Amino acid sequence: MELELITRRPPRPRPDSPRLLLVHGICVGAWVWEEHVMPWFADAGFEVHALSLRGHGGSAGRERLNDWHLADYTDDLRATVARLGDGPLVVVGHSLGGAVVQDWIRSGGHAAGVALLASVPPWGLAYSAWQMMLSSPDLFQQLARLSFAEAQALDPDIMRHHLFSDALPDADYARFARRVQGESRHVGIELQGWRPFAPMPWQAPPMFVLGGLDDRFIRPDAVRGTATYYGVGAHLVPGLAHALMLDPQWEDGARLLLEWVLRLPA
Repeated sequence: MELELITRRPPRPRPDSPRLLLVHGICVGAWVWEEHVMPWFADAGFEVHALSLRGHGGSAGRERLNDWHLADYTDDLRATVARLGDGPLVVVGHSLGGAVVQDWIRSGGHAAGVALLASVPPWGLAYSAWQMMLSSPDLFQQLARLSFAEAQALDPDIMRHHLFSDALPDADYARFARRVQGESRHVGIELQGWRPFAPMPWQAPPMFVLGGLDDRFIRPDAVRGTATYYGVGAHLVPGLAHALMLDPQWEDGARLLLEWVLRLPA
């Protein structure tokens, strides 16, 4: 399987720093990290890589998107880690990518550290979906449509309101909306937690858990629960919504992640 891997190398490498591998969420690809996060970490001295899971971004497999399962995405992460070779690596997963990273750890993956950003919690999305159905039924209905419609067919006003903060400029949302795509029906079901994907807490490497206080998809209580599961503190950023790498306050989350990476053992 040919997988897209976007790389940014630092102009001034930081001595003994780990490399970063970023794993995206549903309906997008590695491109979501390119605008802000990758150049920011590269400028801070880190080699940064972003993976497009099969069927996403520039990776192969788009024509078979609905054939893929979470285990296939986990295989993509495993193959990419092997492709990057030896040396310390911090793996960062956002939303769906957080579930992929957890499944990779559960199946034997090793990293210097793992960061879960607005991640699917270890028990899956079933409880979050129930909360969404009660508190944000318009968002619940739109996401349910992903089982039979492309992401471009969803209501742009509803998706913008729930996935981004109100401060996002119109042009930025329009650029995002042009690039979103569909998602595998199988993965959508598996993310509810119908098959376990999280490791036991003692299997996990050093963990970092962050979410946005304005996230209407992965709500703050789910972020706190994920942090509790792994025995770490939760970082909740005011003004940050679900698409946190593109939101106007993206740097507030990136700065917290950088501070944690710098504290990891060399």
